[in-house]
Amino acid sequence: MRLLWGLIWASGFFALSLQKPRLLLFAPSVVRIGVPLSVAVKLQDAPSGQVVRGSVFLRNPSHVNELCSPKVDFSLSSGRDFILLNLPIPHEQARLCHLHLLRGAPEVQLMVQSPWLRDSLSKQTDTQGVNLLFSSRRGHLFLQTDQPVYNPGQRVRYRVFALDQKMRPASDILTVTVENSQGFRVRKREVFAPSSIFQDNFLIPDISEPGTWKISARFSGSLDSNSSTQFEVKKYVLPNFEVKIIPENPYILTTPGFLSDIQVIIQARYIYGKPVQGVAYVRFALLGEDGEKTFLRGLESQTKLVDGQCQISLQKAEFQGVLEKLNISINDLPGLRLYVAAAVIESPGGEMEEAELTSWRFVSSPFSLDLSKTKQQLIPGVPFLLQALVRDMSGSPASGIPVKVSAKLFSGSTSKNQDFERNTDGSGQVIVSLGVPRTISEVQLSVSAGSPHPAVGSLTVKAPLSRSSGFLSIEWQNPRPLKVGETLNLNLQAVGISGSFSYFYYMILSRGQIVSVHREPKTHLTSISVFVDHRLVPSFHLVAFYYHGGVPVANSLRVDVQAGGCEGKLELNVDSSKAYRPGDTVKLNLQTGSRALVALGAVDTALYAVGGKSHRPLDMVKVFEAMNSYDLGCGPGGGDTAPQVFKAAGLAFSDGDHRTEIRKSLSCPKESKSRKKRNVNFQKAIHEKLGQYTSPVAKRCCQDGLTRLPMVRTCEQRAARVQQPACREPFLSCCQFAENLRKKARTRGQVGLARALELLKEEDLIEEDDIPVRSFFPENWLWKVEEVDRFSQLQLLLPDSLTTWEIHGVSLSKSTGLCVATPARLRVFREFHMHLRLPVSVRRFEQLELRPVLYNYLDRNLTVSVRVSPVEGLCLAGGGGLAQQVQVPAGSARPVGFSVVPIAAAAVSLKVVARGSFDFPVGDAISKILQVEREGALHREEIVYDLNPLDPRGRTLEIPGNSDPNIIPEGDFKSFVRVTASDPLEALGSEGALSPGGLASLLRLPQGCGEQTMTLLAPTLAASRYLDKTEQWSLLPPETKDRAVDLIQKGYTRIQEFRKRDGSYGAWLHRDSSTWLTAFVLKILSLAQDQVGGSPEKLQETATWLLSQQRDDGSFHDPFPVMDRSMQGGLVGSDETVALTAFVVIALHHGLVVFPDKTSEQLRRVENSISRANTFLGAKANSGILGAHASAITAYALSLTEAPEDLRSVAHNNLMALAQDIGDKLYWGSVTTSPSNVLSPTLAPHSPADPIPQAPALWIETTAYGLLHLLLWEGKAELADQAASWLTGQGSFQGGFRSTQDTVMALDALSAYWIASHTTEETGVNVTLSSLGRSGLKSHVLQLTNHQVHRLEEELQFSLGSKINVEVRGNSRGTLKVLRSYNVMDMTNTTCQDLQIEVTVMGHVEYTMEAEEDYEEYEYEDSPAGDDPEAHSRPVTPLQLFDGRRNRRRREAPKLTSLSDRYVSHFETEGPHVLLYFDSVPTSRECVGFGAVQEVPVGLVQPASAVLYDYYNPERKCSVFYGAPRKSKLLSTLCSADVCQCAEGKCPRQRRALERGQQDVEGYRMKFACYSPRVDYGFQVKVLREDSKAAFRLFETRITQVLHFTKDARATADQTRNFLVRASCRLQLEPGKEYLIMGLDGATYDLKGDPQYLLDSNSWIEEMPSERMCQSTRHRTPCAQLKSFLQAYGTQGCQV
Repeated sequence: MRLLWGLIWASGFFALSLQKPRLLLFAPSVVRIGVPLSVAVKLQDAPSGQVVRGSVFLRNPSHVNELCSPKVDFSLSSGRDFILLNLPIPHEQARLCHLHLLRGAPEVQLMVQSPWLRDSLSKQTDTQGVNLLFSSRRGHLFLQTDQPVYNPGQRVRYRVFALDQKMRPASDILTVTVENSQGFRVRKREVFAPSSIFQDNFLIPDISEPGTWKISARFSGSLDSNSSTQFEVKKYVLPNFEVKIIPENPYILTTPGFLSDIQVIIQARYIYGKPVQGVAYVRFALLGEDGEKTFLRGLESQTKLVDGQCQISLQKAEFQGVLEKLNISINDLPGLRLYVAAAVIESPGGEMEEAELTSWRFVSSPFSLDLSKTKQQLIPGVPFLLQALVRDMSGSPASGIPVKVSAKLFSGSTSKNQDFERNTDGSGQVIVSLGVPRTISEVQLSVSAGSPHPAVGSLTVKAPLSRSSGFLSIEWQNPRPLKVGETLNLNLQAVGISGSFSYFYYMILSRGQIVSVHREPKTHLTSISVFVDHRLVPSFHLVAFYYHGGVPVANSLRVDVQAGGCEGKLELNVDSSKAYRPGDTVKLNLQTGSRALVALGAVDTALYAVGGKSHRPLDMVKVFEAMNSYDLGCGPGGGDTAPQVFKAAGLAFSDGDHRTEIRKSLSCPKESKSRKKRNVNFQKAIHEKLGQYTSPVAKRCCQDGLTRLPMVRTCEQRAARVQQPACREPFLSCCQFAENLRKKARTRGQVGLARALELLKEEDLIEEDDIPVRSFFPENWLWKVEEVDRFSQLQLLLPDSLTTWEIHGVSLSKSTGLCVATPARLRVFREFHMHLRLPVSVRRFEQLELRPVLYNYLDRNLTVSVRVSPVEGLCLAGGGGLAQQVQVPAGSARPVGFSVVPIAAAAVSLKVVARGSFDFPVGDAISKILQVEREGALHREEIVYDLNPLDPRGRTLEIPGNSDPNIIPEGDFKSFVRVTASDPLEALGSEGALSPGGLASLLRLPQGCGEQTMTLLAPTLAASRYLDKTEQWSLLPPETKDRAVDLIQKGYTRIQEFRKRDGSYGAWLHRDSSTWLTAFVLKILSLAQDQVGGSPEKLQETATWLLSQQRDDGSFHDPFPVMDRSMQGGLVGSDETVALTAFVVIALHHGLVVFPDKTSEQLRRVENSISRANTFLGAKANSGILGAHASAITAYALSLTEAPEDLRSVAHNNLMALAQDIGDKLYWGSVTTSPSNVLSPTLAPHSPADPIPQAPALWIETTAYGLLHLLLWEGKAELADQAASWLTGQGSFQGGFRSTQDTVMALDALSAYWIASHTTEETGVNVTLSSLGRSGLKSHVLQLTNHQVHRLEEELQFSLGSKINVEVRGNSRGTLKVLRSYNVMDMTNTTCQDLQIEVTVMGHVEYTMEAEEDYEEYEYEDSPAGDDPEAHSRPVTPLQLFDGRRNRRRREAPKLTSLSDRYVSHFETEGPHVLLYFDSVPTSRECVGFGAVQEVPVGLVQPASAVLYDYYNPERKCSVFYGAPRKSKLLSTLCSADVCQCAEGKCPRQRRALERGQQDVEGYRMKFACYSPRVDYGFQVKVLREDSKAAFRLFETRITQVLHFTKDARATADQTRNFLVRASCRLQLEPGKEYLIMGLDGATYDLKGDPQYLLDSNSWIEEMPSERMCQSTRHRTPCAQLKSFLQAYGTQGCQV
């Protein structure tokens, strides 16, 4: 017995000698700045009673002297041998130890320091450590936008919620950036949010390409803490109903020789949830992995919806037949998708909505199998758990699915098989326990799920080599996801161990932190329990270990925690059982667990139907994903050795002998999966054709050739337009191929209208005042943050939309963190309601059909009375009192037609009211604004006068009235006058460059290209610089400064749309880069650096790209110019190259500021480039042959860059030799005259009282460069004064100049001049304006000073025809500008000589249900007259579409800009206008066409205007009217009898009493002439001809006898006079016949200055009878009475 005890004691002593004392160090393998690090320290195998003291700290291995954290002390003993420490890592200390510089190998060292290590363990040092990976990522940022999808031009509101690592509010500095759909950063802001919720907004540019935008936020000190949200930008109209495509099965099963049924349900429901009546058109296609569609012709179907849905089934035989035609077998289908597109046309209103399904896959098994939760290690002698998760193809867990497991167990060279079969549980999981004998070394598993088409998977697990220290087994009886509040029970067991130990140790890790450490005494079966609280959500790792024989043995387990909800509580409740109507008050109850801020937002669910589904709002799933992203563990747990176990759980470990490997990255190592891409042989005709071309360029050219155009063009004509020669052959070949394939087939259907039989009387109807009017239809609302202490109730007023609102809430609490509530859905609905659409605008006297659609969801038939409320300026049936009665059957909808004719030009508020009876009081009313415009086209003219009271000749001046013969009659037009004594503040202040829309809104020019975008930025910067330098912000309204910042930010966001990857910029989004534009952007953005927060690196890329465009001689060239300037203003020969080179030099000089490192190689290259370019410019200046523009820009460039003195003086002398001097003004114009210079080259007024002649754009730009040069050359001296004085007088009424470049440069130059000449001395001018108009004498006295900014445009309105007398006094100069804008009937434009445009409208409007073919064709012909020397400047065509027309499904216009045979550089729409840009005017006749959809029927459509003009010289233009084809329905009458009568109420009637032989007993002619209405003129005239003028007809007549006149004193026999009548009136005067015409004087004059007369209801028109008629008995007396009247009235007038 004694011997046995001795053996036991000896072996025990031997074990103890192996188990020497040691210190164990555990920490998460990643350390984060600003987040305390959890460190576990353990004393292992120390003798009883020993106490070990020490400290832990963090250090940077490169800078060991400066610690990265404070030292945290600890004390360990055998009784307390495992503790958890928190090591703070403050930002300041991390910066001191240079942690933030660790980018390449971001490793830091966690050190433990204790004298015990050296003294007791005989180590050389008193430290022991472990390497950790460093990351600056910390905390959580969540972002939210107010909508999932936006239209270009809309404002985006967003929020950022900032939380720390523990999910508590963090008030910190954030960096917020916005990226556009091309991935370019357009906005960057540093912000501080004390409440931890930051809110802001920005505008999406209206030119934005469709695509996904991204808002990102990060903590400013932490580059890696980036978090982002995305939203979609696309053009959409909010739909009235949503279409869904629901497949019967989420997949289509196909295996060799087998294909499952293909059935799909098309569902259409209004946004408020009710079913749609209508027809569904469905198409199918195959979608390849690359997204390429192959349409399956022959499977299309057209089905009527029943109760809002229909089922489409594809017959197998039919489907296989279509596939066979394409040479595709069923075996090729797996991996592809079936694409389904459905268009539903709603029967009552004819509206169409579309949907597509792109995720319907062909699969070989309906299931997927996931074995990732199964551990990869085998412990011999312990049952092995196989965990398999089975999901269906939609990703949902599949329950009750049979899973077969076949296990092959290897022991040495022998093996045995075990087979199991289990069904999956409710969570789609199956767990199989395999008994594994101790001798087993490997197990091969094959798993199959489902039958007869199973998903299969396999797995091989091996046992580690046997070891004396044994293995640690963690047994979990029933593995499953846990819930918060549950307890996890586990058994720990040491297996295969020789010898013993005392304790098991374990740690809980969650979200990258050690949460707790524990020790448990070892028993035969050691049980441990873990309580699951919020700290362990959404998953945690349990890591257990023991030491035996000096070796650590470990195992781990990953446990998922079901995300039940948030730690706190947020509930949004509305009483959803209640029926809500528009305008109701809804009570929103907010419940929180503690005091919290609740951020709310309500969004119209129709936005999800538009395509916002992919960007769902913030929810708890996203929050838990973000929390889990901090999990450092990889895999299900386990490992061959203890360090591997620790590393896989995300721990770093060291015990002095063993340590974990350094972590390489934040993410887990990815399994490399190689997937073979399927190659399906599509031998379809088109694909075969495309397949002939291998290069992407040739493929694209072929694709373009296959695309059909809306214009008639032969393939040869189209190919001739293709720029690249290599593209021409594939384009032509494919175009001809496609033409041969095309066949045309059209089917049309008609829709009928039902009218009611049963009539209701007015007294039976409910009161109209009881029906609330609906007029507010937002896409989102309720964007606010509320403070809630456990409960709050908000009373909200619902908008007027009939829809389902989704109310979102996110709460932020200091005690429980972030919580996202389940959205509350709120249906706003009326069982009976109306839907109304209006056109963008109509013109006076056009006829409009309103078609409100009535929806009745009640269970009884309704008879309702519908009417349009009377409103001034609209002709309605029965004067508006007349209602239509309609019977709307239960559960259906009916349209009602009203014809309306607007007769006043204004924004008319249209109100449509539907009323039921008192028996059943239902009703609805909608109010919308209808924009009614005047007939004809808008014409504007401006006059500028210089006010100089110091010159006696200029103290009085007379502004003549306007008497344009083309002005439309009945237009009350005005002259607007603006006077200022402070040119700087007017041009650059809150009414000029800093007005709400910026200068772009003042320059009535389109905004589509990159250059125009810069007009938002450049003038605003010039204005800001002037106001900063002269400290005059206080003179302007306080919000002006904010507006300036906003304009600059908008411009920056917008210009990024044009940026290319290499830093260059193109004129259009799809256009190659332009040197000129890139230089322009570099110059402006360099100046704007501080204000937009752009990155210098991006601008350095831009500068580098510019250097690549420099030639050997130092000049720059432009491969894709924005415009060809060689033809403008007499620039010839090398002038263009010189001007471009100087322009780039100026830009590069301004760009030097973006290189902060003054020693960088890049900066040296830029400086060298400038110097080479200056040498080139100097040589050209020396030659003395430069024109004015090139001389001015060269002189400025050389002065700016401080080039050598000799070069500068030559350039200066050249420039001054070209200057033109007029009195006290100096300017540079082109010396040669060319058609673009419509004005004479001398611009001197004849006297100081004359208006200032207006110069072309190029002269203004040239003079601006001249002024900038003079300011650098000699400062503010006499020459600069004279140039600035000339420039000031060229500004337009609204603050801009002619075009973009001249405006930008003139304001740049003037702001520099005004800064130099700023004075605090006050001077003043007194101006008296007087005018005699119809309402008598009108007089204004203005007292202005140079420090005042008055906007007096409102008071200063004078009648257009009246002259204005001006008197000027005082000691200061000023400027007076007159703006006249009026509508003209005819465009008499002399400049149509070298530019010509014709527009024709073809085809016919069909009001049909057919979706594809309802186009109007618009075609233009542009042709220059003769050989045009200017055919290379850039023309723009604004084309006004006929009214009621909106190109809603813009299928055609984009084709014109994007194909290889490009017809138009760019197109954009603006209200009722379409703008087309052409690179140049063609030298031969060129035709361009596109389609438009008429959504609202309009009759008697008036001609619309089209203008072709040169963008850089807008005065050079050709304007025309165009109308519908003669027999078009557009010209037919839509109005009903009484509406036509009302519209014609202002029309003249021809008197036919004499024709009918009636006698003039009452003397009715004399009564008309003298009493009512008492006429101003009476003529007997002979009609010479009839002419059509826009919305009028003009009759030219010769006077045969003057009976009476008032204003028309020159009227005598044989003179001609013009009479006008509206085109919508029926009056016909036949040429050759004589008429008696009497009426009132008009306000317009013809070309000779004689009055023109409008024939209206106050006119008398009577055809003079022939002699033959007067001889008949019946007519003899009436003729005599007429003769007597003519004689009496002609001689004595009204004195008879």
